[in-house]
Amino acid sequence: MFQANFMPDIQKLYIGDELVWGTKLSQIEPSSNDTSQGLVPSPTGLPLTSSPPLTPLPLTPTWEMLQETTARLLFMAVRWVRCLAPFQTLSKHDQLLLLQESWKELFLLHLAQWSVPWDLSTLLGCPQARERLPADIHTATEIKTIQEIMCRFRQISPDGSECGCMKAILLFTPETAGLCDVQPVEMLQDQAQCILGDYVRTRYPRQPTRFGRLLLLVPSLRAIRPLTVELLFFKETIGEIPITQLLGDMYYMEKCVTTP
Repeated sequence: MFQANFMPDIQKLYIGDELVWGTKLSQIEPSSNDTSQGLVPSPTGLPLTSSPPLTPLPLTPTWEMLQETTARLLFMAVRWVRCLAPFQTLSKHDQLLLLQESWKELFLLHLAQWSVPWDLSTLLGCPQARERLPADIHTATEIKTIQEIMCRFRQISPDGSECGCMKAILLFTPETAGLCDVQPVEMLQDQAQCILGDYVRTRYPRQPTRFGRLLLLVPSLRAIRPLTVELLFFKETIGEIPITQLLGDMYYMEKCVTTP
């Protein structure tokens, strides 16, 4: 029986070396291979380069850099989900279903975090991006929406705790078709939203619209079709493998290393 009092309250939302829901940052750090590639989380949970560059960061990363990074960002999103203690209280069926239904929102949020130092607008409109996608109005609108999400994220600049709550809100979607038990998913989403609201009001009392601006990112992220994200960011890395199958393999192979 799912117990509502299992869920953490606002006192368990940490800033610094821990993230929301009591998951330590050290538990979801990327492997040494990720670190060697220059992608490691900062103390606030935002991925930064492993060592500060001596020269200013480029305003726009190369297309090759973006392609090399997307697979690692997806892996980090799956690892974050795998280490989320409340998520483990759900049935295995519901866990996999929620991950498969929310992967593109979680990936785009990780991409937004990673791209904070850069402006991806030009890159997402380059010929390499356009040639991967159908030339129709719907797809063009989605690309514009992704560009707007990245821009709004840079303007708001959410901290690591806010991003943790946002990910939980996106992950725990009670409207997902096929769930075995909707109630705990709904309760966890409500809890994540309440924690985010309380945190923002406490941490940013002079920004009364911040909470609303963060929540407005949710429908924008959900408006993007999974196929568009798959074609744009993963065409070269996964080939013809269905990404839902890949997510299942990644999720069940990945183990969250807990610290004593």
